[in-house]
Amino acid sequence: MKSSLSICCLWLLPFVKAFQTNIETECSSRLTRPTAIHQSFQDTDDDDIFYNKSPTEQAFDKGDNGYTHDAPSHFFSRNSLASFAADKPLFRKLCRDAGITRPSKIQNLAWPILFQGKNAIIADQTGSGKTLAYLLPLLNRSFKSKASPAIIVLAPTAELADQIKAVCDKLTVSSAVLTATGQYATNIRDQIRMLQQKKSYDVLISTPGRIATILRTRQAGLDLSRVQAVVLDEVDILLVDETFGPQLRTLGAALQTSPQFVFVAATLPNSVIKTVQREFPDVQVVKGPGLHRVAMTVEERLVDVSVPPQYNRDAKYCFEVKAKELMTALRKNRCRRTLIFCNTVESCRQVENLLKRKDRSERVNKIYTYHGAMTPEVRRENLAEFVRQEQDIDSVLICTDRAARGVDFAASPVDHVVIFDFPKDPAEYIRRVGRTARAGRKGTTTVLAYGWQLPIARGIMQSGQLNDQDLEKVTEDDDNGSESLEYRAGKRKRASRKKKGVTGEESLREHIAGGKLWGDSSRT
Repeated sequence: MKSSLSICCLWLLPFVKAFQTNIETECSSRLTRPTAIHQSFQDTDDDDIFYNKSPTEQAFDKGDNGYTHDAPSHFFSRNSLASFAADKPLFRKLCRDAGITRPSKIQNLAWPILFQGKNAIIADQTGSGKTLAYLLPLLNRSFKSKASPAIIVLAPTAELADQIKAVCDKLTVSSAVLTATGQYATNIRDQIRMLQQKKSYDVLISTPGRIATILRTRQAGLDLSRVQAVVLDEVDILLVDETFGPQLRTLGAALQTSPQFVFVAATLPNSVIKTVQREFPDVQVVKGPGLHRVAMTVEERLVDVSVPPQYNRDAKYCFEVKAKELMTALRKNRCRRTLIFCNTVESCRQVENLLKRKDRSERVNKIYTYHGAMTPEVRRENLAEFVRQEQDIDSVLICTDRAARGVDFAASPVDHVVIFDFPKDPAEYIRRVGRTARAGRKGTTTVLAYGWQLPIARGIMQSGQLNDQDLEKVTEDDDNGSESLEYRAGKRKRASRKKKGVTGEESLREHIAGGKLWGDSSRT
């Protein structure tokens, strides 16, 4: 096996460099507000009709031919479940527990490869069934081994770990979650005590940091010597974290076998594929038909919130323009559940204050927030209230991208998503929009954009997908308001490191110098 230096550098450096470099998006001068346009764009399945609703609003509508659970042809595969489960009684039981009568398209593509024990990259849009695409075949294979744990799933956030745990519970398989926050979080001593009780677990779900900390603790009682499979869920997010390299090395040192590796993503830049292929040349790349595409049942509305050049740096004025359009969008799209995405905690608080001022008694909308500045307990409580929604008024959840990475609203669908702050990473657009119109349902998205954001948003909406160039872009606010405090801090940190001559590669070498990522190089 290769040294930790070669493996981790190959895995992480392209992403550390890409995300630590602020790439300015080329754009022309401030675009004029769109006028009435009637034009059609051919998609693979049907025509996308592009038309104008108002002087500031464009609608990209998939028409009335969107699929629902009553018309599953766009979501489900043509193959029946019998083609996979005919000679697999355990797999049939797992499918019954999961409520599957016909596989989704990504499941149809992934299952044959994972049944064979091959390493694989599985990528498709959010809400396409990726979790069951990897869990079901891996569980079917691992039950024969009697290993505990048999499967390790690494997730970038506690929210995603909790979601995977919920799927395991539905399958009636034994699972445990190791996270510092989230629904199943306890302090690390209690988690170690739980592991020392030697209870058998089929699936161990964790964030990389927590499992690495436990593995470095003596007498933790976590035996990974017989692990059959390792899953990296949201691998495109995991790989941009500088700390992930040493954490993965700690995990690798605890493995005594060569497990099956599965990499899962909702967005898949070419750089991710190439990086994984360098370490796993035989990895199978499985791309679902919805990858980098907005669901066909989403009606997207683009609202131009550009301001005159002299007001570009007037944060208050810019916010007022966006606030007015936000209130219009909420009024036009009255629905049971609405998500409002903001880029920062500060922006979330501004929007929360705005909505509560407009409706102090909350007779129209019940307002909830969900972001990193809140305690995990309050986040969970707000999310539960938003999902439960027992009152007769509509619910609005104002959130950062925490809610785009792992929070599943399948049981209580989101009808309307508002992108109040256009994401700096265009790949996040797909994740945010993917919170609605999941699994064939219908939904609406309202996008507030200005200046350089408009051509990116229009391009995605017109084509219904992200292109490779969009996936590699990371942009920054250059007009219409000041940069967030978090973003400025990141720029200062990167500038300081550059001034000192410390590159991302050198920093990585400091973490992983001297050691084997997967332990003894003689291991097969």
